[in-house]
Amino acid sequence: EEEEEEEEEEEEDFCPPGCEPALFEQVCELREKRLDQEEMLAEFQKAADTLKKDQEALMKKEKIIDQALKQTDDEIQQFQTFKQQKLNEIQVIITLKMHQIRCVLEGKMPPDLSHTIVFTTSGLQRLRKRIDDLEIEKDDLRQDQKSLRREHVQLSKSRKIKESKLTVLEARARDVQMLKFGQEVDLEVLEQMAVNKTAEDLKEQLKKLEQKNTAELKAWQKTIEEAAAELGAVTKQNTDKLERVAELTSAQHRLERELNGTQSRMVVEVGPSKEKMKAEREQLVSLVKLQAREMEALKAEINMLRRKGGHVYTPVVRRGAGTQ
Repeated sequence: EEEEEEEEEEEEDFCPPGCEPALFEQVCELREKRLDQEEMLAEFQKAADTLKKDQEALMKKEKIIDQALKQTDDEIQQFQTFKQQKLNEIQVIITLKMHQIRCVLEGKMPPDLSHTIVFTTSGLQRLRKRIDDLEIEKDDLRQDQKSLRREHVQLSKSRKIKESKLTVLEARARDVQMLKFGQEVDLEVLEQMAVNKTAEDLKEQLKKLEQKNTAELKAWQKTIEEAAAELGAVTKQNTDKLERVAELTSAQHRLERELNGTQSRMVVEVGPSKEKMKAEREQLVSLVKLQAREMEALKAEINMLRRKGGHVYTPVVRRGAGTQ
């Protein structure tokens, strides 16, 4: 399994035949950037989720603290009100001399002071000054009221004029709609049904971009399929070559065994038998050399195919029959 995974990684890292190396490197760089961006996005999303949870916890704490603070403020306000009420119920006695008291009405001291209110001189002066200020404010308000009435009359006249113009324009628009459409048309509904040009342009651009991306994806898929088919063909060709090499190797071992057996059984003879044996031996040697050259050619072709990117699967050769 580990060998298969390593082979898959090598296939992914290797530029497929027929593909430009610069384009393949650019695709690999974009793939690495995409993976980096996905990892960064996952980290940012994780950090954002953590911050969101912390924020929710802090907001809950803040609500609890606000409720407690509001409850405390209400209790303080109730206590202050209650305290002021109790303080107002306390009777305070102030000692005044006769020359410090002056009756405002008739300049005489009444016989019963239980229904009177004591004011300071400065407080009395402020109250009198406030009366004068209120008179001035009243005069100003009367002037503003008169100006507002005049403005109201003018605006009423202007409104009537504009209403009459609006009635004429509505009648004219109704006549135009009846002439064009044969019925009245609700302009508000018509405006809502109007096409949003910006949105339509964006949709059109998005559609074109999707079509372009789909075409590019199909082209890349076709290129990958062609590369995979070519890789399979090269792999099969390499496997056939290796099987041929295995067959030649087995034949070479068999011929070597026959040659060795012939040499061991060979006896010294005279005449034509010696020449015949020598000829057979030379024939076997030439056959072995021919097969060796064919094996070298096959090995060179296999190395060339490996450099082009093909994967060679070596068949299992049983060498038991070839050993003595």
